Amino acid sequence: MKKNALVGIIGIVILVLVGLVFGSFGGNFSSGSPPSNNTSAAKVLTIGTTNIVKTDNFVKDYYMGIFAACFILDPLAAVDEGGNIVPNLINWSTTDSKDWTLTLIRNATWHDGKPVTAEDVAFTITYLKAKDPNYATHFQFVVSVQPVNNKTVVVNLSKEWTSFTTGLAATRLMPKHVWANVTDPATYSGNDRNVGSGPFTYGSFDSASGTMTFNANKNYWRGIPVVDKVILKFYTSTDAMLMALKKKDIAATYAYASGIDPVYVPPLLEEKNVSFMILPNFGVDNSLWFNCMRYPYNMREFREALSYGLDYNSYVSFIAAGYAKVPTKGWIPDSWDYYVQKPLLAKNSSRAASMLDSLGFVDGDSDGWRDLPNGTALTMKMLARSDIALSMRLAELVKRDLESLKIRTQIIPADVSTFQTITQNTKDFDSAISRTTFWGMIMYAGAGTLYFDNRNMGWANVNDPQYLAVVDEILRNANQTHTTELYVTLQDLYATNMYAIPLYWGKIIQPYRSDMVDGLVYNTMYGILGKDTWFSVVIK
Repeated sequence: MKKNALVGIIGIVILVLVGLVFGSFGGNFSSGSPPSNNTSAAKVLTIGTTNIVKTDNFVKDYYMGIFAACFILDPLAAVDEGGNIVPNLINWSTTDSKDWTLTLIRNATWHDGKPVTAEDVAFTITYLKAKDPNYATHFQFVVSVQPVNNKTVVVNLSKEWTSFTTGLAATRLMPKHVWANVTDPATYSGNDRNVGSGPFTYGSFDSASGTMTFNANKNYWRGIPVVDKVILKFYTSTDAMLMALKKKDIAATYAYASGIDPVYVPPLLEEKNVSFMILPNFGVDNSLWFNCMRYPYNMREFREALSYGLDYNSYVSFIAAGYAKVPTKGWIPDSWDYYVQKPLLAKNSSRAASMLDSLGFVDGDSDGWRDLPNGTALTMKMLARSDIALSMRLAELVKRDLESLKIRTQIIPADVSTFQTITQNTKDFDSAISRTTFWGMIMYAGAGTLYFDNRNMGWANVNDPQYLAVVDEILRNANQTHTTELYVTLQDLYATNMYAIPLYWGKIIQPYRSDMVDGLVYNTMYGILGKDTWFSVVIK
């Protein structure tokens, strides 16, 4: 099923643009690495990022949550190099995909010395479902979670859910003794708020200087990380971050679920010691999402008409700098092994105009803009991620194309928190531009269903009975062959109904300084900050 979707793909040859690419796709729990040239000094890795943390509460702050998962918290399950969900802190078993037994298999301890127990596992699932809206949907089928003894937990679901373990890979274990009495985790500021069981202990956060530090956990169950300290430096622009890379202020850049903006690659090619990993992106770089429960975006023909007005080649050229391809109507990128070929998306302005005319979207008052069929003015409001510069540039190009069809378009900038609130909770939007992540693609029933189904996160707010029926069949199905067949059906529905329009399929471009660092391991979920890096990295 989808957990095997990366087999044979993650192991592809990584293209080298400059120097030698040292990254590899690791999934085995190795420990240690060749020593650095300097064995006496502390081994410090400094990484720059534009994923700016505003507060060091990992429940409240989206990017703090990402960094907490990379450094201080351990997931219950992990994703290996083949894209499979594998045991990390726990193993599991089930006979009916409805009742699950989870068993701790590591002698892990919390950073304060207390042991990790089944009580912590049961507490984490129950607490996150009750306190975090994202986990409320991820664990929506969980009815009860009970510890049996210090090592074992029994989870009862309301229905068969074969992908239950996928959610465990995104579940960051939390210490019950810290959080049990915290009513509102998003406002908690206790000194123990960042106690975890991960490979690093939390160091400090200085918002004024834009730095955050993490120190090696000498009691980590996998062994001591080979880097003593990691420093994150936050930059408000990609230009500033890449200047720091050129000046050797940082050894590598980082952006969650993406690389650097491709337009910055050409000047970096001139830098002698800047090397690149070029990797397949298993998310959809950016899509135009429609609120399929709001008129007129609930009309399939209207969505299809707009798809013919978009200039996909310009997005590939001007947004992805050629490190991308025009997508197909099937939405699912061709990096997945269940991908099936669908017609390429292509601009056809005359067809778009003709379809809109036939649907009654015409300029009734001669003001230069199309109106609704009843004569009311039409303005398409489009959310765009203001925390990602590329998204805002792309939104301007999409607006250009829609307005060439005489669809008045208004861009609504939204940071990641606001974007999530609107698209996932209030649903008060017309359309949106945003990417998907590897994690989001495999969650729920996989194949991006998390983003479409209005019973889950549902950016597209899809309530199409045929679509929901396929999702339900995937959730209860345990047969690999049948799951693949159902994913083919989903792609048929994506292509026919255009709940969202993929704008391009790109690559992840990860730069680093080969004269400062070696042995970075690229993880499909967390990039170079995945756990395996901490046991293979070499600081020069």
